[in-house]
Amino acid sequence: MKTFHILVPTDFSESALLALEHGIYLANKFEGELHLLHVAELPTITIHDFPSDLFELARKGGVEQMGELLEAQEVELPPVKRVVMSGTPSEPAADVIIDYARDNDIDFIVMGTHGRRGVRRLLLGSVTEEVIRRSPCPVLTMRTHKEAWSLPRADRILVPVDFGSSTRQVIGVASRIAEHYDASITLAHVVDLEYYPYYGFGSDPFPDIKKDMIEASEKKLAELAAELQAAGIIATWKTVKGHPATALRDLAREDDVDLVVIGSHGRTGFDRVMVGSVSEKVLRSVHCPVMIVNTGDEVEQFGIAA
Repeated sequence: MKTFHILVPTDFSESALLALEHGIYLANKFEGELHLLHVAELPTITIHDFPSDLFELARKGGVEQMGELLEAQEVELPPVKRVVMSGTPSEPAADVIIDYARDNDIDFIVMGTHGRRGVRRLLLGSVTEEVIRRSPCPVLTMRTHKEAWSLPRADRILVPVDFGSSTRQVIGVASRIAEHYDASITLAHVVDLEYYPYYGFGSDPFPDIKKDMIEASEKKLAELAAELQAAGIIATWKTVKGHPATALRDLAREDDVDLVVIGSHGRTGFDRVMVGSVSEKVLRSVHCPVMIVNTGDEVEQFGIAA
């Protein structure tokens, strides 16, 4: 049986500590191994008076800090691998994290969305989003605020779907999480008809178009939910109207959702600017943790082929 490998990048900030708590819980749930990774950011240019063994000093300090964090945990620890790697302006933290995940067969990454700023920053939102766009595995993101997930558990999981080719891939990941958490799943599709051009010629087709879209959504959601129910998972569905990110944020709060599992196409650069990213907007706005499943590459995640 394959051992699950869970990666928790840490910069020892508050959100990274929350990610560690959940990483430990998940590693125990999946009977897997926890990889605790710290990226020590080093200059590419040698600076006078800098010690020649700067990385070795950073490595020892990082390993010691990780040891202290683990010793402070009040739960049974899974097998843990502590790793310190160097990051530079030419190979920033996001690249190091992604490469480590690929090289070590990581099944999912748990990371904070707010870290230190300045010279010692590691897990800023931009770094997290870069990992999300390029990660070969799902990324569970932990926010640090008063409404953040205070306990490593999930009773209600929200799974937004767009009925695209990757829909079952995202649902497959969510179902594996639901099985281990004994959680229910709500499938949600957003009908976005906030802007519809009508020029006043003849009858307005908008009401009929909206009605047809909602009916089609309900039918497809019911079919997907039936597949989950057949697998023994409590599953419901909802069709909501409005702008996708806003509607999903509101739905998550109304239903007191514990976790959102959403797909991302992993677009970068101009494509991402033009198309936008609902997943990243949801990540920034919802009150609970978000697991992003990168569906842009043909990778196997949780045994579910893209």
